[in-house]
Amino acid sequence: MALRSLSRLPVAHRPVAIWIETALLVLLVPALGLWLNPSDPLFVRSAFPWAVLAPLLAGLRYGFGPGFAAAAALALATIAAWKGTLPLRFPAGDLSAERTVGLVLCGMITGEFSGLWRRRLESLETVHGHQRLRFESLVRSHQALRVSQDLLESRLGGGPPTLREALRALADLAVIERGGRETLAGQILDLFATFAHVRQGAVFLAAEPDAPLPAKASAERGAAPELSDPILEEALRRREVVAFDSAVIATKAGARAGSVVLAAPLEDVEGRLWGVLAVSDLPFSAYGPEARARIAALAGHVADLLAFGAPRRLAGPHREESLEGFTRRLRRAAHDRRTHGIASGVVQFSLEGNRAGALAAAIVQQRRITDVVLASRHRDGRETVTLLLPMTDDIGVARYLGRIETVVREATGVALREAGVRIVEHIGIDASDRIAALDLNDESPGTLGDDDPRPHKLARN
Repeated sequence: MALRSLSRLPVAHRPVAIWIETALLVLLVPALGLWLNPSDPLFVRSAFPWAVLAPLLAGLRYGFGPGFAAAAALALATIAAWKGTLPLRFPAGDLSAERTVGLVLCGMITGEFSGLWRRRLESLETVHGHQRLRFESLVRSHQALRVSQDLLESRLGGGPPTLREALRALADLAVIERGGRETLAGQILDLFATFAHVRQGAVFLAAEPDAPLPAKASAERGAAPELSDPILEEALRRREVVAFDSAVIATKAGARAGSVVLAAPLEDVEGRLWGVLAVSDLPFSAYGPEARARIAALAGHVADLLAFGAPRRLAGPHREESLEGFTRRLRRAAHDRRTHGIASGVVQFSLEGNRAGALAAAIVQQRRITDVVLASRHRDGRETVTLLLPMTDDIGVARYLGRIETVVREATGVALREAGVRIVEHIGIDASDRIAALDLNDESPGTLGDDDPRPHKLARN
């Protein structure tokens, strides 16, 4: 048991046991020889040199040193017995030099191969241990990521959808066609049902802006309300979201009872009325100020879609807006900030040098799906990239600039300014004076994102 437990230890941790076992293997040869073959205990004249098994076993088990030592000890014992120095019987005849040399070579070669494979095994064990540590680290990271993902899903699963998600879905609506108002009204109602928790309601769409609304709803979910509902009338008169708890509705003398609990007019950024959303059933949690602001902002973006169509989508990784469209979206963001308190940011870059075009394209590629880009080229060769970052506060703008800094440094190996990129402005949408001073003029036709090369001044509304 002691020898078995010692054999499980690494070679470096049991040197004494190695040499003890090697000596026992060497002594076992004459001991077995005296018992099995007393006339030739060292198996010198036998048909097979059984003495070679001792150095073979020692070399295979422990390597070159013990194998060579066992072979050398048996060779010396054979020579000593032949000369009569060792009291062991030796058969008559001369000692074969080939047998002695072959015995030593067997021990050496066996030990060398054993050591080679042992070194390979130790190398593989080292690699395996390193891989095992990496795998355990990966498993721990995976488990932590799964727990974090589960917590995030549990927190966000019951949370209200964000306006950013609603605008992403709005950008995927079908292209507006004059003959498909019912289909479009149904898509709009589904949009509010998904992102504003509208359970029952209707959408009334006008054929033209500021035209009279139809008496019958263009799309409905549940029972369609009447256009003469007092809340609908008040929302159309005030051009803002009105709910059943509005002071004007509640204190109106002789107010008629209606089925509408909330109404939101669809008014574009130029103040034209395209329709109205009438809600008949809404969760109680959706009556808060944040939910109403989200419904009102979404209604404004829907009206802009009705008025101006879907944003232009260019081929390739870029998606840039025309000067007129960018200005209109800037005005919408300013309106959302002023009316609903939704923060947005504006960043403008000025790029010069031979790599201005490539860096401008790299900056445009970093936009999010809701960001709006205006890129233009001036006659002096200077590139200007202006980005509107909807629903982004000052911290979000700072993070965006940090990401741009990283992208430019990876592309050029230097900082923004050293690469010829200058940050002209990074401001909030409510800084109207600084926004009006932005360089949005395009002096050359056929630029990255401008269909109208004429100079344009930004309106401050």
